[in-house]
Amino acid sequence: MRSLLSFCILFSLCAQAQNDRASFVRNFRVAHEHEILNEYISFLSVPNIAADTASLLSNASLIMDMMKKRGIGNVQLLPATTKGVPPAVYGEVKVPDAKKTIIFYAHYDGQPVNPANWQKGLSPFRPQLAKGAPGPGLAFLDFPAKGSFIDPEWRIYARGASDDKAGVMAILTAYGAITQSGKTPGVNIKFFFEGEEEAGSDHLHEILKQHRSLLGSDLWIICDGPVHQSGRKMVVFGVRGDTHVELTVYGAKKPLHSGHYGNWVPNPAM
Repeated sequence: MRSLLSFCILFSLCAQAQNDRASFVRNFRVAHEHEILNEYISFLSVPNIAADTASLLSNASLIMDMMKKRGIGNVQLLPATTKGVPPAVYGEVKVPDAKKTIIFYAHYDGQPVNPANWQKGLSPFRPQLAKGAPGPGLAFLDFPAKGSFIDPEWRIYARGASDDKAGVMAILTAYGAITQSGKTPGVNIKFFFEGEEEAGSDHLHEILKQHRSLLGSDLWIICDGPVHQSGRKMVVFGVRGDTHVELTVYGAKKPLHSGHYGNWVPNPAM
């Protein structure tokens, strides 16, 4: 579903009627689904634990190759000023006479994982095709051979298969579809794939500040968000952030009677 949404957003940047866009997206997916699936399996097979910088650099290198394969220009790594931080992967498409610029964002790092906690038969970085919901009814399948049927209800189980390598894959696949169709976007497009999101993006501000001129745009489209419970495509306007605070308070070491001490002993709750 996320892939279809990214297709629609990117293809909407081209001058084309809505019905034609939807038809093109489906036809392209059917014609290239085995190629897309095989590329995604290779991507998911590369470990991407947020604390493993070496593996993250392997992911970044693979993403750069995927971008160059699609003709995206100025592909490069955007490092933070702090050493040892996974870089962002950047690329751009400049369109003659375009007046606006948009940036597509996703992240390629993943949550920590304990293989022992995975359902029997599953491995975090060995993508597995299955049908049914997790549990006793889950049935594993062989990945289909080229030219054979792919049921859209089948699911791939692997670390990052949804959050958020799906975003990276959907964005790049959607852009590749545009170029193969001969369409031309009406805006400049930039791509920004972060490698530290699951670790809290502690150094993202360094990357944004250091590469401010390169990352100038009119709009960010973030392909890393919730799925509507109905399964329908969803676009959310605006994003939420969070902030972290460490607070130290001081008070009595033991309970004190409020009648005797309530007026003058500092109350940590207050």
